[in-house]
Amino acid sequence: MKKVLKRVFKCTPGLKNVIYARQLYKYYVNSYDIGKLKFLYKNFFKIYIQKPCNNKAEQIVKVINKLDIVPSKNKTFFYSIDCFKTIERKYQILDNYSVDYNLIVNHSFKEIKDKLNLCSNNKFIRDETMIINALHSYIDRCKENKEIASQYGAQLNAIASIFERPAKSFFEGLQRILFFNQFLWQTGHKHNGFGRLDHILYDLYINDIKNKKITDNDVENMLCDFFNVLHENCWFKSTMLLGDTGQIIILGGTDEDKKYQCNDLTYKFINVSMKLKLPDPKVLLRCSSNMPDDLLELALNCISTGIGAPFLSNDDAVIPALISFGYKPEDAYNYVTSACWEPLIAGESCDQNNIMSINFAKPFVNMLNDIDLNNITTLEDLTTTYKNYLEKYLDEVLLRLSQMIFEEDPLLSLLSNSAIQNGKDIVRGGAEYKNIGVTSIGLASVIDSFMNINKYVFVEKEYTLTQLNNFRKENFYGQQKLLDEMSNISPRYGSDEPIIVKLTNKIVAMTKDIFENYTTNLGGRFKFGLSSPQYINEGKVTEATFDGRHSGDPFTVHISSGKALPITELLSFATQIDYSGAGINGNVVDFFVTPNVIKENIQKFITLFKVAFKNGLYQLQMNVVDSAKLIAAKKDPEKFPDLVVRVWGFSSYFNDLPEEYKDLLIQRAIENEKCA
Repeated sequence: MKKVLKRVFKCTPGLKNVIYARQLYKYYVNSYDIGKLKFLYKNFFKIYIQKPCNNKAEQIVKVINKLDIVPSKNKTFFYSIDCFKTIERKYQILDNYSVDYNLIVNHSFKEIKDKLNLCSNNKFIRDETMIINALHSYIDRCKENKEIASQYGAQLNAIASIFERPAKSFFEGLQRILFFNQFLWQTGHKHNGFGRLDHILYDLYINDIKNKKITDNDVENMLCDFFNVLHENCWFKSTMLLGDTGQIIILGGTDEDKKYQCNDLTYKFINVSMKLKLPDPKVLLRCSSNMPDDLLELALNCISTGIGAPFLSNDDAVIPALISFGYKPEDAYNYVTSACWEPLIAGESCDQNNIMSINFAKPFVNMLNDIDLNNITTLEDLTTTYKNYLEKYLDEVLLRLSQMIFEEDPLLSLLSNSAIQNGKDIVRGGAEYKNIGVTSIGLASVIDSFMNINKYVFVEKEYTLTQLNNFRKENFYGQQKLLDEMSNISPRYGSDEPIIVKLTNKIVAMTKDIFENYTTNLGGRFKFGLSSPQYINEGKVTEATFDGRHSGDPFTVHISSGKALPITELLSFATQIDYSGAGINGNVVDFFVTPNVIKENIQKFITLFKVAFKNGLYQLQMNVVDSAKLIAAKKDPEKFPDLVVRVWGFSSYFNDLPEEYKDLLIQRAIENEKCA
């Protein structure tokens, strides 16, 4: 009966509003103390979901015209998100993305219109022009509201200038970015990044400073307000967990002459992040072995506050890998990231970089449940058989993804150079790059399982593989001693022992070969990375493995070790992984360090990281916190309201996390402290 009623009322606006309200409440209640019925009573009639129209641009325009004007509490900038209005979608929306804000900071909608007029596709011209006009009408509506106009006159004028000319001041540049960004959230896009803001805004900043229009103090205050504005409505912007918004600001970077480029704004953004200690928005610093020591030192001092930022991405490894995959050198040198860590070419690609996570442990478990294990007598036999099951598993995944169609997106197309030049929507062939990326989980479990099988079955011959597998099928019931021994296998994933590095690269190479057999619906390529936010969720649905995991236990996080391992050894291991080809989609080393260790050894960390950058480390993030503080915060959360931790590719207030994430963070902190 429930299914019948759902089918009958499926398309009614009222039911859709109720469903959307329930979705909103799920996140809203994490930030505000309010009951579900009260929330629905208070907000139900604010909800509006624009149904599909004759074309996508028309649908977006209609929802823009319906938006209530609800400015941010911050008075420096105008930023208005009506959380109760959205659009209905038919397909997967292209999100986890950074548009090219340079097109509206150092250029204008007038220039974009001029370029559109050179297109031969009349529909595309009409759609993009329709969006620009709707944005203009929105500003006119704001100006006609006397209360809004009196409070935000300067801000609205700064936005209105976007339709005629490039920005003339640092303030105008920031305000324009915020203006366009609000409509991305408004139209259902999630994980909206900002790109290289120190690069995009620098000329405006330096011109204002030289002409004494602003002071360094003014800049700091504006950036603080910029961060605070973006942090509002965090509940609405979050996806899987509160704080997971993808609002990432890219700083620094190597240019095509292989010179490291940073400027005053690079430092100022990091200083503001360190001052505010907000979990969001977050900063990512593009690093290099030849970056200034003082910039890396500032980044480490910021990380040592515990906020988990900036995330470090190594240009020395990432840029060559992007070029090897097929990105043009000029684009590779200008990369940003989508959401957390996956490299992206802003404005030139429609790469959906974390559409899903592949689980390396799944084909391993399938193999154990499916074959006669007596036929596997060597580690080579095991690897070969696993390859067959990995191929079958990935074939199913990639075949499904190769048929994926994305929602037409005239709003994203508006800030896409290639879409405008090609006269096509960004997801209808307009983008220069049309790739799909996946994240991955479970590789550590497979590697450590292989090592345990090799030890207990092939070398020591203490058990047959069938016996071990029977223990596994029973979730190691009554085998705690064996389980403890397996969980402490050495060498293990993360160790720089040749056998571990070789086995890891062998499975990575297998995966690359399989990925090369498929193309996306738009003719792009598939790529993967050795990091994933799904280490808890995928663990819940995966049977026990021979690395000491019970059924349902979490997987190892990113590129890390499940047990105590020196940071130097973990970094050495990570520098030896082959990230070229299809393996470019984010490869994050993740570890814990106590505050005292990093503060007392800053110079050693600078040297260590620079050597790692030179040797091929891809990306890195740290949690700087001790286990005692985490345990105390879990026991008495009211005493630690501002404790921030790094979760996967984002930071969050510790108190906002589900218990299972808190427990895992505590467990990892305790384990890492054994190597302090």
